Amino acid sequence: MEGIVFPEEREVIRIKVKKCEGLMQPEYRKFAVDPQITSYEVLRHTLRRAFHLQSDFTISYLSHDSEGQEVWLSLLSDWDLDAAFISSSHPYLRLRVDARPFEDALDDWDIISSKDTPEPVPHPVVPNVPNNRQKPPTQPFRRSLFSSVQTTLTKMTQVLSFNDTKEEEDEKPMKPALSDTEFHSFLDESGRLIRPEDLRLRIYHGGVDPALRKVVWRHLLNVYPAGMGGKERMDYMKRKANEYLKLKAKFLAQDTEEAQFVKNMVKKDVLRTDRTLDFFAVPDEHPNITALSNILTTFALTHPDVSYCQGMSDFASPLLVTMRDEAQAYVCFCALMNRIKPNFMLDGEAMTHKFQHLTELMHCVAPEFTEYLYKQQAEDLFFCYRWMLLELKREFAYYDALRMLEVMWSSLPPSPPQKDLELIDNVALMANLSIARYPYNEADRRQKGRRSSSSSNQSNSPKSREHRMPNRRGRRRASSNSDKEDGNHNSMVDGRGSRMPSKDVESKSTNRTTQQITHGSSSSAHSNGKSSLVPNGPKAAIPNGELPSPARSPMVFKKQLNGLSMSSLPPPDKFGYGNPFMLFLCLTILLQHQDIIMREQMDYNDIAMHFDKHVRKHNVNKVLNKARTLFAEYLKAQLQKSASSNGSGPNQC
Repeated sequence: MEGIVFPEEREVIRIKVKKCEGLMQPEYRKFAVDPQITSYEVLRHTLRRAFHLQSDFTISYLSHDSEGQEVWLSLLSDWDLDAAFISSSHPYLRLRVDARPFEDALDDWDIISSKDTPEPVPHPVVPNVPNNRQKPPTQPFRRSLFSSVQTTLTKMTQVLSFNDTKEEEDEKPMKPALSDTEFHSFLDESGRLIRPEDLRLRIYHGGVDPALRKVVWRHLLNVYPAGMGGKERMDYMKRKANEYLKLKAKFLAQDTEEAQFVKNMVKKDVLRTDRTLDFFAVPDEHPNITALSNILTTFALTHPDVSYCQGMSDFASPLLVTMRDEAQAYVCFCALMNRIKPNFMLDGEAMTHKFQHLTELMHCVAPEFTEYLYKQQAEDLFFCYRWMLLELKREFAYYDALRMLEVMWSSLPPSPPQKDLELIDNVALMANLSIARYPYNEADRRQKGRRSSSSSNQSNSPKSREHRMPNRRGRRRASSNSDKEDGNHNSMVDGRGSRMPSKDVESKSTNRTTQQITHGSSSSAHSNGKSSLVPNGPKAAIPNGELPSPARSPMVFKKQLNGLSMSSLPPPDKFGYGNPFMLFLCLTILLQHQDIIMREQMDYNDIAMHFDKHVRKHNVNKVLNKARTLFAEYLKAQLQKSASSNGSGPNQC
């Protein structure tokens, strides 16, 4: 395919292997593999099985040097395997295995499938669900998720004390990453995924082996419709890849003013996205950079209701690096955007819910810290804006962030497309939700915000929440060089950058408006399973519609959140706008910095700068382990609430 340097797409690679053992007679095997799903670890496992290898071995592949001479090159990684696939001549890719002597051998065999792999040892935590059992979605999955972690909850709670300054066992992964052998245990003989909930539970506890991410992430991101076998998935991805190529050719050829505006915005962001990573540490015109730009531009032009927003490149980058194929990365990006698109919508409803819920969660777990933030006028937690917009992708080192993301994705119930994953929003295109309104200026944004909140807020305070909300169309403007951090830090996702306009810095009013205090008690608002916030404004967040006193007082603030507990929080399908585990990751990071923030009496700007200094520096194992413990407590409380409800419908957890 054009635009990126990756292996030629071939359905099957035929392989001829020569095994050498000292002075013993060489042995040969022939088989075929699917290059789209065969990783380096899968190949090693296959060769070990094929030759009954009991000891370590090395792999080499036959290639040609610049003069056309045959040369054997070491095969040590997925990158080497891709190079081997590229250099493979028809009809075979020739491999050589150098191993120590052994006694047994295996007859020649032809094709690799899941039945050729050994049965794994059952995982001690993941429940063993029969293959023919079809679990209902969402709610039972949440219950299973809690059941799988509650056995370790007591032990983990003792170890993961947030008030303990010692470095404990929480820096170690809970369980090893999902291996190829384990992954095949979730498939039947045709390659059909038969235990999707159990697969997610396994990944939730240990992540995925990096060599398997290319395959497993497509399941986590809900790329495939349910019930597809291995061959069907391969045909499906090939069809979707061709569909993307046609869309790209059509929409990137547009030369309208609006299309050019989008292309320029995308280019500015792409040129500073993860440029310290080897994959993107290349010249600006390199195919890898072009591929990322193509993905984002095509999506923006085919989805005009959301178009392109700063921060989207942070999601597309790991998909391209992992898939190593532009078309497949685009398909995965569309699947991911189906869930996170509300983060980038102009109405800000999703982000408002998340801030509301994180504040409530903070009050449940750390009320003193929450009260301190209120006194510092930081209780809105807008310094966490980057975290929730980008789902904490920038808070960890790059490859640690990949593990965090896959664990977060696995905490969500499976939600495969009913028939087909849409790569274009035809409804938005037909409705002419065009991008012709660019540039969307700050005055328009504020005027829209005033209209939407006028029914519930008559205050003219210069520090209203609207003024402190990050610029929703700030994503439409280029950021200066000072906005960058590691080539990828821009104002739209920098909580400090747009938190306070200059007038707000100068004017520190002591009054609190209705619009500022949207943290109404959720014990009654959520008793019916509904979220306490609605798009009509903050008044709906206040119990019984009563407006709080505008006086800035810790007592007033505590009264707003009085009575909150884990059981009074929204149910998992609503908490965090459907991504509750992300809130517990945010909470964990906040609690890890609680002591220093309170000890040094940091105000809002100090806190924002403090967290800016910790970008990509958090310990992923420590954060994940603590977040899992708190999440288990939340799920337990939700289950108990559901069980104690008389005459209620199906469990919400």
